Amino acid sequence: MRRAVYGMTTVLLGTLVLTTGCTSNKRHQRDIANLQAQIGALQGEVARLDQGLKESETALQAAPQRAGAPTQMSGAAGSTAGGPIYRTPSGFELPAVAIQRALKNAGYYQGAIDGKVGAGTKDALRNFQRDHGLTVDGVCGRQTWALLRGFLEGAGQALVS
Repeated sequence: MRRAVYGMTTVLLGTLVLTTGCTSNKRHQRDIANLQAQIGALQGEVARLDQGLKESETALQAAPQRAGAPTQMSGAAGSTAGGPIYRTPSGFELPAVAIQRALKNAGYYQGAIDGKVGAGTKDALRNFQRDHGLTVDGVCGRQTWALLRGFLEGAGQALVS
């Protein structure tokens, strides 16, 4: 009888170990699949943001040439020969004159296009953001620029992203 109980205990213990390992393995595989899906989604978001950045850079490079200004993008840092660079806390950068020109063309900025992002430019950015359903912070980040860059060429000619 002891042998039978011992044998049954061994079988049950073995089954428990195998079942627990199998369940743990399935959970592990499911967790890996979830992580891979999240990585794929993040890679897609990075690719989308990279494409938007390339489109912004292309628009910025072309806009001063069409407007007859000597400003051109140069170097890896994105500096311009014709004015200061506006940088957000997240590292997004573009010429300050481009922001002012787009805001002026959109009807939000009344000051001189001097490349100085001061109180007037920030107020215009906040008004633009408010009217377009963006976070109202007075910072021309990627989302704000995605909508604002369409006004770089002229009043009311917004590009659809």
